[in-house]
Amino acid sequence: MEHRARVGLYFAAAFIALLLIVVAFGPWIVPYDPIAQDLRHPFAPPTAAHWLGTDNLGRDVLSRLMIGARPALIGVLIAVGIAALVGVPWGLLAGYVGGALDLVLMRVADAMLVFPGLILALVLTAIFGPSLGMSMVALGLVYSPVLARVVRSGVLAVRNRDYVLVTKMYGLSAGYRMWRHVLPNASAPVIVQLTLLMGLSLLAQVGLGFLGVGLQPPFPTWGSALAESFPYIIVSPQASFAPGVVVAATVLALYRIGDELRDRFAGP
Repeated sequence: MEHRARVGLYFAAAFIALLLIVVAFGPWIVPYDPIAQDLRHPFAPPTAAHWLGTDNLGRDVLSRLMIGARPALIGVLIAVGIAALVGVPWGLLAGYVGGALDLVLMRVADAMLVFPGLILALVLTAIFGPSLGMSMVALGLVYSPVLARVVRSGVLAVRNRDYVLVTKMYGLSAGYRMWRHVLPNASAPVIVQLTLLMGLSLLAQVGLGFLGVGLQPPFPTWGSALAESFPYIIVSPQASFAPGVVVAATVLALYRIGDELRDRFAGP
């Protein structure tokens, strides 16, 4: 059983590494122009020339998926980065200071958790226009109270330990204690939570792309690939099947890596 788990981890790590290579070198290694149309060969089946076939406009499905990997991972990094930038100080202050500040900050978190992230992303898009960055910033803000709660729980577990209390004897500031002694020792669950948020961010981004929020055509994204191919799923199932499999494999790989981090931080 343990051997199977290790094999799954190796496959997950290899898949994420492959995605990173595609993101870095995609424009130079794609077999075809991802927006070039070939209306003479729509819905072509997988062949040696087109490994995943073509879509309704004759565009190469594999090339569009490869180029779409870049906005997918960039969007995930934006959402998770905003969540960390807001959620970590939020939870750190709430857990370390406690008292009335903790109560207020956690009630704000409860209020934000009630608000659906996709709805906020759609509202911001309606105000500022379709944008990958704006939709991912909105998701990051919605995920930040989730991360703040995780940080707060870790801080509560370590804030009164001896190595923290000793720093008070030396007159070190509360800010120094929080960032140099409390947060590093409460970061294990935070790292695990960030990997989970990566998977959620990717799924949300694909959903927004399916709805037409984010990068606009003709630039390819995984969400738009699903949206454009879905009406023709009976005629050309591989055009919808391929992006769906890539999204599912990416999310599962991120979650498998998160499981490994959780097991390592949990200790023996």
